[in-house]
Amino acid sequence: MSQLHSASESARKGRDWILRHLQTDGSISGASDLRAYYKTPFALLQSGASAEADRVLDYVESRFLRDGGDLDGTGVPWFPIYRTYPHSWLCCGAMKSGRFELARALSGFIATFHNPSSGGFFADEARSVEEIMTTSMAGLASLWSGRLDLAMAAAGWLENLMNAQPHLERGLYTSWRDGLVTTFSEQEQPGCFIDASKPRQYYFQFGISAAFLSSLGDEKWLRLARQFLHASAHCSEDRYSTPQSGKIGWGAAWTSRLSRSEEDRDLSRKVAAGLCALQNDDGSWLATGAYGCESADPDSVVIDVTSEFVALQGCIAATRGI
Repeated sequence: MSQLHSASESARKGRDWILRHLQTDGSISGASDLRAYYKTPFALLQSGASAEADRVLDYVESRFLRDGGDLDGTGVPWFPIYRTYPHSWLCCGAMKSGRFELARALSGFIATFHNPSSGGFFADEARSVEEIMTTSMAGLASLWSGRLDLAMAAAGWLENLMNAQPHLERGLYTSWRDGLVTTFSEQEQPGCFIDASKPRQYYFQFGISAAFLSSLGDEKWLRLARQFLHASAHCSEDRYSTPQSGKIGWGAAWTSRLSRSEEDRDLSRKVAAGLCALQNDDGSWLATGAYGCESADPDSVVIDVTSEFVALQGCIAATRGI
């Protein structure tokens, strides 16, 4: 297995893997549904492939975009559960690419899932529950697309959720349903609670909240971003070395831009090194958490996770001091 020594090298290698499978019409060989496309424009833009990102956005518009800014999620098993998550990634990618009409359409649809009574964004199709990942990503998309009122409401939701935590040293409750969700079945636990005593938890909740909050550029939200990040220290030893850890590196990198904290930079470096260790020789990543293999054939899951980690490694690499 080849050894990668930096986030920038890792991002370039992952980008090149994506480009090898990119077709002239913006489709990706092996892709069967939206999972292969919603993070890819952001990833390609963050790693210097702007023309190719534009081709993917062309394909997304022609293949997946529906009237009213919705997307065709056929074949995506989690689509009813995290209903606007792909819209938010694509909205950010469209804004980075200057595709403002597309970004407005997507952000308009995202706004229909906002809960004005709590400030958060409903995660599921039934609009029954809000959780950190959906609200943070929708908040970022709202911020980037000029819907500052919704972004600030999402930040307030995260503040209320953090203030309601009973014991961060035991873990983080991540969902809200007219209040913090603290009662759930064993099957529901991963989506409701990061159990600090167990490995392979949804560590990304610590990072995606910090990435969004630090983007607001205010001392108050910076403190909250760091509170989410540093709460991850209570978790199991694998907290910075699994696929679920990647967004912690992203959040720490963006938070360090304002905090200028070596602690935040070091946290981002740890996660970047963990992602390097998980990367395959051909530049792809697997969702399983296996350490780097020789190669992976492209399918919607592999493209999804590879695009995410190219984006995250690119964000880490672009941050001064890391």
